[in-house]
Amino acid sequence: MSLADAQPLSTLTESSSAHIHVIQTDNATRIRLLGMGIGKGSRIDVLRNRNGDIVLGNGNNRISLGRTITDHIMVHVQE
Repeated sequence: MSLADAQPLSTLTESSSAHIHVIQTDNATRIRLLGMGIGKGSRIDVLRNRNGDIVLGNGNNRISLGRTITDHIMVHVQE
């Protein structure tokens, strides 16, 4: 799959699952996300996506990320 097929994480609906294709942020943010278990190839579930933060499930972890960060995380949705 290519980047053209990817979409921003912030656009996914609740209860969607996806694989992270690329994280288009600075190194410090990318390293911080990796520390939370979110990196290229990670499988994530969108638990809540309302007007503010997005709550993700990654294994047994629950992580809340701001919309400005999730706009730069490109994912491939799993059917």
